[in-house]
Amino acid sequence: MDNRSDLIKLGDEDIYLILYLWKVKGCETKELAQRFHISADSVDDLLSGHARRDCYRDFNRIEKYLVETY
Repeated sequence: MDNRSDLIKLGDEDIYLILYLWKVKGCETKELAQRFHISADSVDDLLSGHARRDCYRDFNRIEKYLVETY
């Protein structure tokens, strides 16, 4: 199974939540994989920006804006 294929079933809201939980709350990759029922490899691809690039890029833009603003 392609590692990224299980990310297809997740909506953008779930992807943003995964990124938030990882980056802001410090959740572990394994914990995120279990919570969202995806492989750890898919989580790694997402967190590195290799999968769902649009969400990854947008999340980082929003985070940068918020850091600079507040």
